[in-house]
Amino acid sequence: MYLYSFLDRLRIPFGYAGKFFAVAFVATHVPLFAALLLLLRSRPADWELLAVLLGATLLGTGFALFGLRALLQPVRHTTEALQTYARDEILPELPLQHRDMAGQMMTATQETLTALDTALQAARGAQQEAVDSAHRRERALAEVTHELRTPLNAVLGFAELLQMQPHGPLGHQRYEEFANDIAEGGQHMLSLIEDVQHFAALREGKQQLERQPVDLRLLVQRAARLMRKEAARREMTIDQRVAPGLVAMADARALLQILLNLLSNAVKYAGPGELVEIVASPEDGMAVIRVSDTGRGMTEAELALALEPFGRVAGSHERGTGLGLPLVRALVELHGGTFVMTSTPGGGTTSRFSLPLARLG
Repeated sequence: MYLYSFLDRLRIPFGYAGKFFAVAFVATHVPLFAALLLLLRSRPADWELLAVLLGATLLGTGFALFGLRALLQPVRHTTEALQTYARDEILPELPLQHRDMAGQMMTATQETLTALDTALQAARGAQQEAVDSAHRRERALAEVTHELRTPLNAVLGFAELLQMQPHGPLGHQRYEEFANDIAEGGQHMLSLIEDVQHFAALREGKQQLERQPVDLRLLVQRAARLMRKEAARREMTIDQRVAPGLVAMADARALLQILLNLLSNAVKYAGPGELVEIVASPEDGMAVIRVSDTGRGMTEAELALALEPFGRVAGSHERGTGLGLPLVRALVELHGGTFVMTSTPGGGTTSRFSLPLARLG
């Protein structure tokens, strides 16, 4: 490699073929130059012999160039095959009948690309099967939740009647507690069903947005107001900083759900006494909203799990489907924005998403 590195630093033209020719030229012409010097020193010089030597040199140089081009053809074919497969994934057909080093190189390249192509096709097939399987599971889950909704509505209705006691007292305080538990559990199950159905509708492209200019200051205030009771119960504070006059082009109901999901996660998982902050500002023609907390944060593995559908981080005792963040990401992308979440253990969590700015006037 030392000689190759030296020749490469010399920047010899014509690439690898130029290096090959330079070595061959020097190796074959050193004796010739020595003979020419001896002939030129003799008196009188044999000009006829000098002419023959020079003619033979030119002829040999031409033959060397022709031969080098032929010998380097396997290298050229191998390079083109690799580049073509990397660009277009077209499997080459290199000649495999040669048994010298160049032939072994082409054979090894052909076998390697064939094995790579087989593995790539198998991986893609497995990936598509996994995607199809996930879609089938989601579709089946959506159908099951749809069937559960009717009897659940009946359960909630009767639980509400028991709480109201229109036909007289239940007779024991424990019965009232049971009725409250039934109603609370039913409402939780109903929210799970709604999340699953909403997520399935987003994944299948069935949800349509009603885009209109949305005043982000008013919407952020509304979201914070809806979460104020839960935050106060956990002794948490929600701060808001929204740039004046910031208006996004979005579906107001979907955007409110995005904010509520992010705020709910921050309030639930940050921990008592922590701070939650919402900051919205214009950046590069987009409205960028950040929801951050000063909680315990997550590791990279926990963050990746939290962003997966139905992913639940270990150690959390909060109720939920694990669909809150996937729903946020799907809704943001449906708006044409991007969603990014960052977190560090002990350093809190920040969710950042962007939305198109509204063009007023």
